[in-house]
Amino acid sequence: MKTWSDNPFPDDIPLSSVKLAGENLGGGGQAHTVERLSDRPGWVAKLYKSPMAPAEAATLGRLVALPHSMTEADRGALDRGAAWPVSRITDGDRTVGVVMAEAPSRFYVPFNLRGGRRSGPRELQLDHLVKDSAYLTDIGVRPPTRQRRLEIACRFLELGAVLERHDVVYGDWSYRNALWDQDSDSVYLLDMDSCGIGTRSWIASPDWSDPAFPEGTPLTVPTDRYRMALLTLRCITGARGEPLESLSRLERDWPASDTFPALLRQALDRGDLRNRPRTAVLLKALRSPGGSGAQTDVGPGSNVTGFRQVRRRPAEKAAAGTAGTAGPHTREPAPQPAATTAPGPGSRPSPTGDRKGAGQLVGCCVVLALLALLVVLLILWA
Repeated sequence: MKTWSDNPFPDDIPLSSVKLAGENLGGGGQAHTVERLSDRPGWVAKLYKSPMAPAEAATLGRLVALPHSMTEADRGALDRGAAWPVSRITDGDRTVGVVMAEAPSRFYVPFNLRGGRRSGPRELQLDHLVKDSAYLTDIGVRPPTRQRRLEIACRFLELGAVLERHDVVYGDWSYRNALWDQDSDSVYLLDMDSCGIGTRSWIASPDWSDPAFPEGTPLTVPTDRYRMALLTLRCITGARGEPLESLSRLERDWPASDTFPALLRQALDRGDLRNRPRTAVLLKALRSPGGSGAQTDVGPGSNVTGFRQVRRRPAEKAAAGTAGTAGPHTREPAPQPAATTAPGPGSRPSPTGDRKGAGQLVGCCVVLALLALLVVLLILWA
């Protein structure tokens, strides 16, 4: 299902016409409840704790209509990867909720529990992606390969680039709101109804705070660039903590000629916000680095191409050497004959050359002496 293009709703629907299924799927934040619609499978209603302020309601109305003005490619990215708001729920002149698509089932997996039990389907969040392979295996999730991590990072960057092109400020990039699929490169963003256009009010996001925007400061596109870069770094490395430390480790593993790590560092810059590259630039550097360098294979159906191989650390090389399957290898270049050059002016001849020249001189002297003796004998004979 396309999460915006397939919606059957008008831009505004009255609360009285909303038919809830009666199962609370979640809450928290600005939401009082999130419930499925009983008469519209695949769609949910998010009802707010209190009505929106008029300015917020107007922004939500603009978000609902925004895909109409997008290119087909941008709209397609939202249709695949975002719970975009499709209709405001109104009660008189107040906006009290919003209708959005439910996250597809592929973003939910059962987890291993203690005692050999299994949970019901739960969201597979970015929180799980930024964990090591041992943890994921323990909870019953297939750890992503490095290639899959790169593909997932590209999908998130693709969505971020679409938002930036339309001056949409998401702001709520976090471990909880970004979902991924263990079987493909698909991703999905939640809570899109809280986006701003041009700016949005401050939202706390622990471990994702932009140092250039103090608490309480309205957020703008540069903050999304920072948080998108941070999300990309964490997708690829699977590491939390201090971003610049993770970035330094990534730089050591990355081909030296590639611009991607340098762009990441610019995006995480705490100084001049104008230095932060556009998300589309970061996406292009990761997806199609260009120039020379090895490329990795990409599965059918993916539009992610041209990744450069990340250099393995010594420990990873050792592990690969003991693996049961043989990986691709590069044939060593054939030995080339050493180049020979004539000695230039002032160069010192070799000792072998010295001995050879001396022998030739002695031979010449002997021949001349014999010739002189022969001449003397002929004269005396005469």
